[in-house]
Amino acid sequence: MSALKSAEDYKTGEILNSAKAAPIRVLFSTIGGGATLLFIIVALLSKGEFQKGMAYSWLFAIVYFLTLSVGCIFWTLLHHASNSGWGVLVRRLMETVGSVVPALFVLALPIVMIPGIRDALWEWFPETHRVNEEWAVQKEDVVRKKFEEMKSGIDAGQLALDARKKEWSAGLEKAQPGEKVRIEAEMAAAEASQERLKEADPSKAPVQNEVEDEAEAEHFKHASPVLASKRGYLNPGFWYFRYFMFGIALSGIIYLLRSWSLRSDSDAANAGKWFRLMRKWSCGFLPLFAVSWTFLMFDWLMALDYTWFSTMWGVYLFAGAALNSMAFLIILLVGLQRSGHLLKVVNAEHYHIMGKLMHVFVIFWAYIAYSQFVLIWYANMTEETKFYLLRNSDGWNLYAKVFLVAGHFFLPFVFLLIRAMKKNMTWIAAAALWNLAMHFFDLYYVVIPERGPSLSGGESLLVPYAWITDVLAFLAVGGIFCYFVLRNLGQGSLYPCRDPRLDESLNLTN
Repeated sequence: MSALKSAEDYKTGEILNSAKAAPIRVLFSTIGGGATLLFIIVALLSKGEFQKGMAYSWLFAIVYFLTLSVGCIFWTLLHHASNSGWGVLVRRLMETVGSVVPALFVLALPIVMIPGIRDALWEWFPETHRVNEEWAVQKEDVVRKKFEEMKSGIDAGQLALDARKKEWSAGLEKAQPGEKVRIEAEMAAAEASQERLKEADPSKAPVQNEVEDEAEAEHFKHASPVLASKRGYLNPGFWYFRYFMFGIALSGIIYLLRSWSLRSDSDAANAGKWFRLMRKWSCGFLPLFAVSWTFLMFDWLMALDYTWFSTMWGVYLFAGAALNSMAFLIILLVGLQRSGHLLKVVNAEHYHIMGKLMHVFVIFWAYIAYSQFVLIWYANMTEETKFYLLRNSDGWNLYAKVFLVAGHFFLPFVFLLIRAMKKNMTWIAAAALWNLAMHFFDLYYVVIPERGPSLSGGESLLVPYAWITDVLAFLAVGGIFCYFVLRNLGQGSLYPCRDPRLDESLNLTN
């Protein structure tokens, strides 16, 4: 039995070898920059459906790498909230990959801010514009008619009240004492009602605003019934507010946790303070993280077809993010060890646990995917089934069976059942690469089938040669993402060398 390792022997940490990392950073920056430039050139030279379809390519690439980065934020939060000891040696990798989130939100700005690109993706934007333009033309006539109806109603009400007063006056002369009380009460109520109508004077600004709002809502409901029912959520102002708030929330969470973690490396006297701070705030950040990620995926992916909805959508995308961020961490860790880093601290036991977590989320992803499908199939509601009806056409059904059912679940599920595979660096890396590839096909299945019907008005399911820009966008965003990961890795020790639980992680057995 080997002797136990002491955290005192590793308290100086380990820095990324810049001589080895620099050429790889240059490679990734060249790939990312070159592919981005080529993507822009193709976009400028293209036209029609092909040009608009490139927005789907960029969205797909952004979401793919965002899931890896956001997934690492989740693992960082879970590590602290659960007071995990095993993951101390790989936590800095989680923090580093998670810290790329701000860059990805910046890369998403073109599809979010440029109207032509944005409207090609989210049809509710041009639909809102269309209804608003119609309302601008009709507003004056509609509101004028409503005011005239209000004035006519007030005048008619007054005439009716005057006529009833004569009847009540005649009745009072013959009525018994008890009957007089009833008639007088009716008169008072009718007069009060008429006074309230008079107070709603169409010439008054509050009344005008109320009437205009009511008329606009009626127009919107008539012109676009489905969007009208979701207008409180799907409106441009609130949508942009959520985009920036979610970006700030996710970026802020990982910025604070990573900053405190890096400070703990150089502040040995207060290592316990930073440890407690990270643990306490991680528990509070988890709900904020869950809300931000769930509604971000509602806004970006579920809203590609605003008439469709699924209550399990946020969990489905979270499952894929958690699974494949762990797969990416395994690849990153293997790459570092192959280049001579972390050899004395990370061992097969760490790979074993990471493999088990990856295995758990393979099962969890399949469970959520199957549950979503079965619930929608069983309810058989048109506004829900349309997602799968579209993806049962033009080869997408076979695609799902091969890449999602067999590739995303059955093969990695069986492979990761074997203990020896999870403890072997080469085989666990192969499994991680496989899962990342299946994640590619999963998100492609989510985003790309919406492209053809949206741009052609339902006449075509595919945009010819659009797969070329899909690959270009993936290389562009992927190259930039990997460059930032490597750049951020060099900003501190590769593991939290002053963490109070370092001994536990160094001597991990399971």
